[in-house]
Amino acid sequence: MSPYRFSHALGYTLEQMSEMHNASFRGYFMPVEMTPEMTADFWRTNNIDALRSVIMHNEGGTFVGMARMGTRGKRGWCGGFGIVPELRGSGASRLLAEQMVRVAREGGLSTLQLEVLTQNARARKLYERVGFTTTRRLLGLEITSTVLPAGAPIRVERVAVEALLPRLMSGGRPCWGCEPSTILAVAAEAVVLPGASGQLNGVIVQRGQRASILASFFDSGLPDTELTALLRQAAGDADGLVVFNEPEESPCLARYRALGFSEFFSQDEMWLTL
Repeated sequence: MSPYRFSHALGYTLEQMSEMHNASFRGYFMPVEMTPEMTADFWRTNNIDALRSVIMHNEGGTFVGMARMGTRGKRGWCGGFGIVPELRGSGASRLLAEQMVRVAREGGLSTLQLEVLTQNARARKLYERVGFTTTRRLLGLEITSTVLPAGAPIRVERVAVEALLPRLMSGGRPCWGCEPSTILAVAAEAVVLPGASGQLNGVIVQRGQRASILASFFDSGLPDTELTALLRQAAGDADGLVVFNEPEESPCLARYRALGFSEFFSQDEMWLTL
């Protein structure tokens, strides 16, 4: 008999969910402390499903780990998988991963996806053991506003985010956190610049201390000076720009690097057909 017990996340408070997140991700490569407000925002924007999210305790009722799961249609996404530090390497993570897959399959999902930091070889091997395969690499890029070149004196336009969604959906498969469902759920702005060939260049950006680029569309003929000016307008008063989970095959990647963006993390996107 297993020494662990599984339940779903329905019924826990935001405070409890934050405490469980912080306990299970303590000491990881990129630990993020979650407040109740951050937890609520994360669940809302990523369509986290409480009934398919797995909470793990031992027989004595002590919290062991969690696997959050977002759902969109028949697709599932593991939006956070963690085991408390004292039980890592004990086999508990394998049991949690198997339960996560079981819940997804029995819940009628057809696919399950996740992202894992490239340097986290142990986690990647765990996911492979329960059936996941790596599909592509996702990169995080950043640049400070002072490093970004000045750019050309051009006038950009601000349009409704919805106006760029058709371009987003035709520009290849974005990662989960950059899909329309997420973009429409956050306070984002769209900044565009018409290209010489009539194509629309633009970025969808979320404001903060650093401005996060959620999606970008650049005409191959757009000069670097105009692209830089577009990005400066998108950054506004922020300290810099950050791009999360840009697919390695993205045509925008080389443009970002040529302008001085540097890589600060990478992830492997993994999928499982259920």
